[in-house]
Amino acid sequence: MDWRGFIQKYFDAVHWSWMDGKYERLAAFFTRGKETKAGEWDRLTREYSQTVNRGAVIYAVSGRVVPLYWMETGDSMEVRLSWTGWRHYRIGEKRHVEASRRIIIVYLSKEQDTWTITDTREWEGDEKLEEVDAEQAEPSVTVVGERVTKPFLVVHGASGYNARKAVEYAHQYWNSPNPAYPHFTDDCTNFISQCLHAGGIPMLFSKEKTKGWWIRTGKGSEWSFSWSVAHSLYLLLKSGGEPIRAVAKSSPEDLIPGDVICYDFNGDGRFQHNTIVVAKDGYNMPLVNAHTTDSSMRYWSYEDSTAYTPQIRYAFFHIQGVKG
Repeated sequence: MDWRGFIQKYFDAVHWSWMDGKYERLAAFFTRGKETKAGEWDRLTREYSQTVNRGAVIYAVSGRVVPLYWMETGDSMEVRLSWTGWRHYRIGEKRHVEASRRIIIVYLSKEQDTWTITDTREWEGDEKLEEVDAEQAEPSVTVVGERVTKPFLVVHGASGYNARKAVEYAHQYWNSPNPAYPHFTDDCTNFISQCLHAGGIPMLFSKEKTKGWWIRTGKGSEWSFSWSVAHSLYLLLKSGGEPIRAVAKSSPEDLIPGDVICYDFNGDGRFQHNTIVVAKDGYNMPLVNAHTTDSSMRYWSYEDSTAYTPQIRYAFFHIQGVKG
């Protein structure tokens, strides 16, 4: 079997394990003793436990794996691939489809014409580097297609917040960037800011990146820290200030579609990720969309994340918007 066939067979086994939780079938694909140390192993088991513990019943799965590049050195290989998976589940009579797109690096070793996996990890997923100062934590930027100077969206003015429009935007661009904007390697906050703006939150411009909430697209584009840095957006939401006028909530059940959740993965007071609520499940718990690990209708608690730790803390915000 060539390495492509081996990779496909492995992910077929992953998808079967999504259905029944029998991740022990994956051990046969790993170099002996390496399976429980692989970065993806623990995440997959937590993902299934999170699903079962919330009373969800998975009734269908599908996935698509596309190799992006590979490097071969002797009897070892490093393969970077795009893995998009869909899980269909129900809670009571309510049905949902959860989707995610991950960039996975798989490390392979070959012995006597047999491939095994020595390790896996997610490339630029939810995991965040330590940020010394939010005002210095500029994400790197790439240009997506032909940049234009005006966003492909309609802003609904400053007379409130149209949560439905924000959610529609979150569904439209959950796994692909809007070419009207710069695209960041760590894109989670840029994406949430775009969603809020699509819902009618007006930009608050300033000459200083440390003030306001804004982005200038086109040639020489610039943006505020609150637009692009997770902790900076959290501080703006926490302040309740213009233009977003967020209200802190005590529990996820208090949120509605269009609201925002912030994540402090390490529990140290530095928030590293943001998501937007797009729906509620059968138990009135939020389902969210997000970028970096591109996610659609993902369960809010992120126990399935590579960045998850038992010390994780959350902040819940209801979005009001500027009142006329």
